[in-house]
Amino acid sequence: MSTVMMAADERPIAPVPTIVSWNLTRRCNLACRHCYLDAVQRGRTSCDELNTSQARRVLAQVAELAPGAMLVLTGGEPLLRRDLTTLVRQAAAQGLAPVIGTNGTLLDERRAQTLKDAGAAGVGVSLDSADPAFHDTLRGVRGAWRAAMRGAAAARRAGAALLLQTTLFEENRKDLAALADLAQSLGALALNFFFLVCTGRGATQTDLSAAAYEETLARIVKLQHERPRLIIRARCAPYLRRFLGLRAGESADGYGAWSGACLAGRGYLRITPQGQVTPCPYIPEVIGDLGTAALREIWERHPALTRLRTELPGGKCGTCDFRYSCGGCRARALAQHGDLMAEDSRCAYAAPAATPPEPAPAPEHPAVGWEPAAQALLERIPAFVRATVRTRLEQCAAQEGSCRITIEFMRAHRPRFPLSEWRKSS
Repeated sequence: MSTVMMAADERPIAPVPTIVSWNLTRRCNLACRHCYLDAVQRGRTSCDELNTSQARRVLAQVAELAPGAMLVLTGGEPLLRRDLTTLVRQAAAQGLAPVIGTNGTLLDERRAQTLKDAGAAGVGVSLDSADPAFHDTLRGVRGAWRAAMRGAAAARRAGAALLLQTTLFEENRKDLAALADLAQSLGALALNFFFLVCTGRGATQTDLSAAAYEETLARIVKLQHERPRLIIRARCAPYLRRFLGLRAGESADGYGAWSGACLAGRGYLRITPQGQVTPCPYIPEVIGDLGTAALREIWERHPALTRLRTELPGGKCGTCDFRYSCGGCRARALAQHGDLMAEDSRCAYAAPAATPPEPAPAPEHPAVGWEPAAQALLERIPAFVRATVRTRLEQCAAQEGSCRITIEFMRAHRPRFPLSEWRKSS
């Protein structure tokens, strides 16, 4: 967990969200057995979801609170919203980086191009296996795998950055290398492995055992080292930082200072189809309603978010030698113990005997400035990795005693994975 500065009135100064996930609709054309939203198959309208004018007002609040944030527009299936292009266009115009989170089955070349032209920074397509049969069974519709592959290919042909999203189960966790092959064949920028949090319909699914978590995370780290041209990440698995040996505030090998750690309520929030706010998609506790309260007020003042930002976790997580750099998954703690700040019992790690708890991270390094040309180049890097690149460059500059980042400095510290816009611009 990050340290939090205190204002004169002793209230913590809230960080700025870097990622906002918005479930635009519960409607879906599939019936995925692990859906955290418990999405439903229904028509193209729903009386309890925000309409276009209401959604536009929410967008304005997001842009005001979190300028430049990545806005994940998902569902259900967001392509079932008739106004999706309108919302993407407004989000991009207000300086956000809209990303479409879709099952891919409804995405053809025309729709992909329309979204790209409207300002979509990228498309995340769910693909849960290299085996079509497993994916189709999980998603509840025959032919879903092939349709998802067509949708992913359409996104790339439209020029959108492509992410593949995989939810891990015991049945597909041996499939990592094959999925990486698929991601590379499709020209994906990143492959994200999501570790199941048992909420929504996912509550009926079997989570991985603690031993399986450990084995799978080790394989993900190894896979990233073997395939440096593809960004491979574990999501909802903050223990990854222990495998990387990264302490609080540290970054290495393309992993940002907090990459992999739980961001719920600290750099991340979620908006439901009805305009309610939760700390993340897997924490169902509603902390505000945008129909009656402003997003900034909710984000800066709600007690649950203050706890997430300022309290150490309980149990073994609170005494761990990775208690700040990892801290456990807060959604799992809530699901397992009914308390956001309880220990994450899914983690199998036990600190070596006599190892002291991890100390609080040192204050952040002094601000590093950016020359205008370097800042312009940074803005051309895909939104999915821009924050990581910024953090890495600023830390390199601080370590080398440089107070200003120039074009030359950026070129001398290129990330080890390829970024198309970086190559075009440098």
